[in-house]
Amino acid sequence: MRGCIARTERLEPQLHSYITFTPERALAAARTADDERRRRVDRGPLHGIPVSVKDHIDTAGVPTTAGSKVLAGRVPATDAVVVARLREAGAILMGKANMNPFAGGDSGWNADYGKMSNPRFPGYSVGGSSGGSGSQVASGLVALSFGSDNGGSVRIPAALCGVVGLKPTFGRVSMDGVAPRSLSSDHLGPIGRTVDDVALALGVIAGHVPGSHSTSRRPVPSYESDGANIKGLRIGVDRTYCAVGDPAVLKAFAEALATFEALGCSMRDVTMPAADELLQVSDLIFQPEAALWFDVFTKQHGAELTPDIRTWRGNWIGLGLAVSAMDYLRANQRRREMQIAFAQSTRDVDLVMLPSYFLARRPFPATADELIGGYPKIGSYQPTFADAMHYTVPFNFFGLPAVSVPCDIGMDGAVGLQIVGRAWDEAGVLRAARAYEQATAWHRLPPPLTT
Repeated sequence: MRGCIARTERLEPQLHSYITFTPERALAAARTADDERRRRVDRGPLHGIPVSVKDHIDTAGVPTTAGSKVLAGRVPATDAVVVARLREAGAILMGKANMNPFAGGDSGWNADYGKMSNPRFPGYSVGGSSGGSGSQVASGLVALSFGSDNGGSVRIPAALCGVVGLKPTFGRVSMDGVAPRSLSSDHLGPIGRTVDDVALALGVIAGHVPGSHSTSRRPVPSYESDGANIKGLRIGVDRTYCAVGDPAVLKAFAEALATFEALGCSMRDVTMPAADELLQVSDLIFQPEAALWFDVFTKQHGAELTPDIRTWRGNWIGLGLAVSAMDYLRANQRRREMQIAFAQSTRDVDLVMLPSYFLARRPFPATADELIGGYPKIGSYQPTFADAMHYTVPFNFFGLPAVSVPCDIGMDGAVGLQIVGRAWDEAGVLRAARAYEQATAWHRLPPPLTT
């Protein structure tokens, strides 16, 4: 544990991955774990393992700011459900990971707590909004971190940092004790170095909570390895939909599909929803759900908010307040129709595959005004904010399980392969990701910052 703390103290000035680092608490927890092991007390696979959680997940006695100094004095009295389950399993909480303020955006920019630098590509962003979590896992500060994902916020940092990030099925993991952003799109999931690490973590945090409205009563299966033979697997790909992104991303994705074919899988054509309509309908649902909590907050603290948060509010929350109840209900009806259409399109495949993110390296925006849509040209390609949401938002919208696993790490950046399954089939998603991981070596490459 002391080595883990020393490593953090050495690298953290460059990474800005923590909002609150709690080494003394971690040492005390480590002494308890050592004593329990001597007494042959086994709390499970995370007993004594250092972890972190995103800073809008409540931690008893430790500040929870949601990434804003406006909430710097907020110290919850109780743990979020996911933190309570981690503690029960013997995990050691190292602190609270940095994030985009209020879990908004993919920039990795936090004016209060620092720009989150990518340990693989110093000077570039880790992505967002769970950027600190991705950075900490990639640089070896923790074995696992836990973040939220309402539009890609676990999968995007995982892709850009060259690690594994899982968004489970909506309702698989409790959101109780997590600052709300979108009640029908929020998911909470683990980020780890390997698929097996993420599988172990999911087994700890998944499952129904009595009295909770945010979790399903469906039983939680074992996510531990059941082999990696995926011969005969049918993989769905919409090649037109998967043509958005910089050349490094599209090349790595094509090579990943070829690897699956070499493993005995077959490719089948499927049809993704029209991206423009999906994002439009998603916004009509997301914006008023976000406004439900955040508008009250900004009215109370508006004068204290930094320019980046005011920019974010103007682009998202203001629009949410303008959505009528009728439009919100119509959008939810249309979401259901699109879910059915997607299910029909994919009924003859086992999984769907896409890139995790459209960039291999995410530049930091030059100014706070560029936090949303601040992407420089790549050759003749001009990225847009819609492109940033292109690959991840659909599966928050549909509530389906999706994992990002590294499929390229090189001079052009890091690329994630996204594997999507049917609802509640995290085991199938992880099995395919595990087979790919075993057939490649990307997960073994350490960031240059840490070597």
